[in-house]
Amino acid sequence: VADFCAGVTGFSAGVADFCAGVTVFPAGVADFCAGVAGFSAGVADFCAGVAGFSAGVADFCAGVAGFSAGVADFCAGVAGFSAGVADFCAGVAGFSAGVADFCAGVDGFSAGVADFWAGVAGFSAGVADFCAGVTGFSAGGADFCAGVGGF
Repeated sequence: VADFCAGVTGFSAGVADFCAGVTVFPAGVADFCAGVAGFSAGVADFCAGVAGFSAGVADFCAGVAGFSAGVADFCAGVAGFSAGVADFCAGVAGFSAGVADFCAGVDGFSAGVADFWAGVAGFSAGVADFCAGVTGFSAGGADFCAGVGGF
């Protein structure tokens, strides 16, 4: 009987432990479910972060592409500027050559003008010589006529 009573007492204690476990089990399940929900929310945040990172990388790549296009435009502008400078320098060289030709033409014109005035002076001297000859001829004619009269 003593053993039986001890067994009943042990059984009662086991039932009490079982009931206490059953009471705690729903709370553990609730904690587990809350943990799973938190984990799911964390995964969603992680995925959103990855999506944001991917979008940022895409923006970065687009920015690099835009920068590269800007560098290409800059280099094209420098090349165009260099070509323009070369054209300008060629124009200056052509202008300088034209000025040299003009100055040579002015020198030639000045020499021609000097020759013209020398010709005018020679012509004037020739006219003076002609007039002196006419005067001498007239005087000779007068002398001739006087000689004829004396004859």
